[in-house]
Amino acid sequence: MATNQKLSTRQLLEKIPNFPCLYRHKLNGCYYGIKKVSGKRKDHSLQTTDRKIAERKLADWIKSLDKIDATAEKTTLNQLIEKFVAGRHGKSDSTSATEASIVKLLKSEWRHGLDIRISQIKPSFLDEWLANQEGRVKHTTYNRYCSFLKQLFEIAVSDRMVIESPFLGVKTKWKKPQKPRRIVPTQEQFNAIVNEIRSQRFNAEAHDSANFVEFLGLAGLGQAEASSLTFGDIDWHRNVLHIKRHKTQERFQVPIYEFLKPLLERLKTLHSSHGSPETKVFKIHDARKALSAACLRLGFPKFTQRNIRAVLIRRLWQSKVDVKLISKWQGHQDGGRLILNTYTEVFGADDEDYIKTELAKVK
Repeated sequence: MATNQKLSTRQLLEKIPNFPCLYRHKLNGCYYGIKKVSGKRKDHSLQTTDRKIAERKLADWIKSLDKIDATAEKTTLNQLIEKFVAGRHGKSDSTSATEASIVKLLKSEWRHGLDIRISQIKPSFLDEWLANQEGRVKHTTYNRYCSFLKQLFEIAVSDRMVIESPFLGVKTKWKKPQKPRRIVPTQEQFNAIVNEIRSQRFNAEAHDSANFVEFLGLAGLGQAEASSLTFGDIDWHRNVLHIKRHKTQERFQVPIYEFLKPLLERLKTLHSSHGSPETKVFKIHDARKALSAACLRLGFPKFTQRNIRAVLIRRLWQSKVDVKLISKWQGHQDGGRLILNTYTEVFGADDEDYIKTELAKVK
């Protein structure tokens, strides 16, 4: 026995007579498959001591050998990630940024080494990495991480690095998204935020940030649409803004409301180009930091730029503008369903006077 303990697993395997490629471990009775592929010996544990099960597993394993590229089989996780990134050129800026952040996170928190072969990655490794993230992220973010892993290892299968994606064995592949807590600033809060940002004398971008936030709340547009707006998109004669919705690439028009026009005219006079068509209306791309800092100083909830956008939607809703028109001015194509299902649940939550007015209609 002492002699056998010094022997390797390969040395302890004995050939099963009259059955090609089938071997049995002398000590534990576990069956193995051994076959030469492209001149190289492949050893594979069939993980059973039952002869009939071993024969079936051996047949499946031999078939699978034809599905694996011998050269691609040695691909490491790091090389697979590089292949994934190279194949994602041309995606939108937001998608690229999201995927870059996931890649960075995966590389920094992967405990099994980036030089590990894809064939050696087990579902439990992915479960472990996902478990480390789920306690700190929302379900939608967790689902995005899962989507990334699924796409990553689909490349490994299609390029014949492995027979089956290890992601298929992940225990929790998807979580039901949590219902977001939507908050919309009151008109008074919105005005206070804009004034607070503008009052920061030692911030070189204070006025630009204040103008940006003010525009979001007065025009009801998102950060992406505002940052790409040019003076050529402003139709002063028809009193409309020509907007391209970044999410869908659809074009739509937004009225230049009476309360929005003074801001646009002021922005035009501020530009040295005097508002030439190709000039961007805003010098900054977003005002997230300025907005967060203002909310903190004022003791307000941490409003986002999307929350600020909803200020205008709320204003139109409370002014009894047709919901289909509000939806159209938002670039939506659903006839108002999103407005009704998403925004109106909080329109009035912070406005007792509005609630009282609405209740007064009930006879």
